[in-house]
Amino acid sequence: MWRPRALGRVIAQRTLRLERPRRRPTIVQVKFGRPVRAPRSKRGDPWWCPVEISGVGKRRLEAVPGEDSLQALILALELTSRVLPFEADRAGGHIQWLGERENLVFANTFTAGLLARSLENCINGLADAVGVLENGGPRSAAKPLARRLRALIASGGYTADPKHIPAPSNKPLERIGSAGRSAPVRWTS
Repeated sequence: MWRPRALGRVIAQRTLRLERPRRRPTIVQVKFGRPVRAPRSKRGDPWWCPVEISGVGKRRLEAVPGEDSLQALILALELTSRVLPFEADRAGGHIQWLGERENLVFANTFTAGLLARSLENCINGLADAVGVLENGGPRSAAKPLARRLRALIASGGYTADPKHIPAPSNKPLERIGSAGRSAPVRWTS
């Protein structure tokens, strides 16, 4: 099966740093070529997105297939985000981009941080609620916990502090149902 043997026209690139103990940082280059098809492609032939990685291990060219050009590009981006940490580990270090070590390709540090904090807040709120429910805690613990959970719900998980959220109402909590309509939460046992 045909596959590209050259990078072709570069449509995107990223410069990263390979950091290893007691060594100078090394520049790592990742270049993405324009997704292409075989010169005489037939129906059902894949698109290919060439990717060139240099600066960690041997310079290499990968051609990532996809059903269409967008899928080939997305899969090439995902492959790169998975291969780079592995290659850096083999080289005895880690790769960074803008201070990030985890999300080298799809990094959005601000949004990722907000989402991580939001999830942590929600999990902590749920854990506290489960503790009160399982242990039959004092009735006095239920009201502040309910206010915290309502604050989490109202803020989308960004804060559990009811002071930063408009006063909670006593109406039933709502969830988004099918077709985007909200529906009251129904508890079943």
